[in-house]
Amino acid sequence: MGCRHNLIKARKRKSLRQVDVARLIGLAKSTYCEIEHGHHNPSWEVAQRLERFFGIPAGELLAENDTEEN
Repeated sequence: MGCRHNLIKARKRKSLRQVDVARLIGLAKSTYCEIEHGHHNPSWEVAQRLERFFGIPAGELLAENDTEEN
């Protein structure tokens, strides 16, 4: 599985740490980290919370990217 670079970029655009996003959307930091790194797929409810929080469609946010972007 690859990282979800769109999710990482969205978080960094808001100048937030993983722990900040996790707290703000009601997740454990470890769960959010696993979602961001593609090791865990979020439930529909969590995907919707991420979509509302970042203002980006969940399908776009959660797309997995296997290559590192510079």
